[in-house]
Amino acid sequence: MPGPNAEGVRWDLSPLVASADDARTLLDAGITRAKAFEGRYRGALATMTAPDLAEALFELAEIDNILSRAASYAHLREATDVSDTENRDLAAAVDRGMVDAGNALRFFDLEWLALPQERADALAGASELTRDAHYLRAARRFAPFMLSEPEERMLSEREPAAVSAWQTLFGRITSTLEVEFDGGGGGGQQPHTIDRLLAYVRDPNRDLRRRALEALYAGLDPEADTLAQVYDTLVGDRLAMDRLRGHGNPMDRTHLNNELDGAVVERMMAAVEANFGLAQRWFVAKAGILGLDRLELWDQYAPIGTGRAVVFAEARTLVETAFSRFSERIARVAGDFFIERRVDAEPRAGKRGGAFCAPCAQDAPAYVLMNFTDQMNDVMTLAHELGHGMHFTLSAERQSALSMHTGLALAEVPSTFAELLTFDHLLETESDPATRRALVCERVEGSFATVFRQTVLARYEQRAYAARAEGATLTADRLSEIWIDANRAYYGNTIALPDGYGVGWSYIPHFISTRFYTYAYVFAHLTTLALYAQYRARGESFAEDYLRFLAAGGSQAPADLLLPLGVDLHAPDVWDAGFAEMTRMVDAAEAR
Repeated sequence: MPGPNAEGVRWDLSPLVASADDARTLLDAGITRAKAFEGRYRGALATMTAPDLAEALFELAEIDNILSRAASYAHLREATDVSDTENRDLAAAVDRGMVDAGNALRFFDLEWLALPQERADALAGASELTRDAHYLRAARRFAPFMLSEPEERMLSEREPAAVSAWQTLFGRITSTLEVEFDGGGGGGQQPHTIDRLLAYVRDPNRDLRRRALEALYAGLDPEADTLAQVYDTLVGDRLAMDRLRGHGNPMDRTHLNNELDGAVVERMMAAVEANFGLAQRWFVAKAGILGLDRLELWDQYAPIGTGRAVVFAEARTLVETAFSRFSERIARVAGDFFIERRVDAEPRAGKRGGAFCAPCAQDAPAYVLMNFTDQMNDVMTLAHELGHGMHFTLSAERQSALSMHTGLALAEVPSTFAELLTFDHLLETESDPATRRALVCERVEGSFATVFRQTVLARYEQRAYAARAEGATLTADRLSEIWIDANRAYYGNTIALPDGYGVGWSYIPHFISTRFYTYAYVFAHLTTLALYAQYRARGESFAEDYLRFLAAGGSQAPADLLLPLGVDLHAPDVWDAGFAEMTRMVDAAEAR
């Protein structure tokens, strides 16, 4: 039985790869097969028949599985202890090996992109290639931005030193940072990680919330210049790559990866900003409920009603039961994560902060990492990551390694939907009135954090990239100014921002790992709210359609996958249903 804070809940990576030595062996095998693939198929695409291309794609998928297993194992190990030398050495070796494999395979994409459109259409439309037809067609969207093969190889060679090393430095600083803090109020100082300090923002003790945030900002401040240098270097490098490839907007690459029209994304973000008043309405109401004239930042997530503690074993039961009410199939998928020890939930020094679900390979199951702190909010985080897991599992069963993955924006829909399933179950079954009230308010604030706050983060990135493009170095002070301005647009006069909050940008990993990642959460949440309204109306028939959507993986573009579920991304009112649902949430929270 797990102890407090999910003590002892650590994953077992041995079914994925048995050891670091085995990972290196697997990596070498993948590289060998990649080079053999190059020897067999280089120069052949121009005259390939559809059956020949199908055979080549099958081989390519097998190579992808081999390399993905090795890379996932290395980076999962590193995520649990970024300070361990063996973990870092293995991750570096894998990064180097993936470059070698990528260089060997790069010709295939380039030759495919070089085919005349008519011939590419004919091949992609052949019956032998039905499974990977969208993969082939979608790949051609990158054609205008590809360089020659020698240039692409050169850029790939520089990736580990120019990009990955900076990301690793960020991870090492933020995951090993510990701040001495008295969380018990008895004068006993203990080292606290970033995640542990952030967990206090939902504590009922206002003074504790204030001190925790102040301690966090004080701990981050000495690292701010280094973290700003990391971000400045990465942004500068990304902008340089954009110029080389011909991208006119730093968001273009993310839009291409998500298979979303930039105009759709911009209209969505503008719609969110037009609804900032809904959040501000709640902040005013919450201040009144708490007996305050105005909220301070550390009051933003203050509980209304004292939610009870939830140990990990109960969290597991709650999530599995919530899923089973929707579909026994997804409940079994979730259960396998626990049975097969594919969850690492224990917070500890050296472990990466936050949470994620890693899709290791098409022929290998996914793994979940989180930092469980015995709070009701952690139940929702667990549900979120298992939502990703159900998507990866069902798509892997039906799709190839080349067609199972979606872009980030669509990938966040199943995780958000899983949260809503879990919330409804908690609200219906929880007997404690204070916890029920806390759940309703947390649902409101969770939606705000996902829709409004993530839009703020995307706008912050836009301004940072614009400043860097104009030649301004992204110093800590400059980033803090941009950060505060972006947040004031959201909070208005309803929440006071403390001086230390200027470093709030410094520990957010999405800025470092994937630019403009955060708008994917906005897209997914608004889309999911609309889908969930249909589920409540249609019941079991919707569940069947939804499971087909999950199993479809990345076999179609997001717009095409969502249209049968009633979401038309090009409709002018497409986001209205999501905001209507959020308004109902606020009404319910204010009424309690």
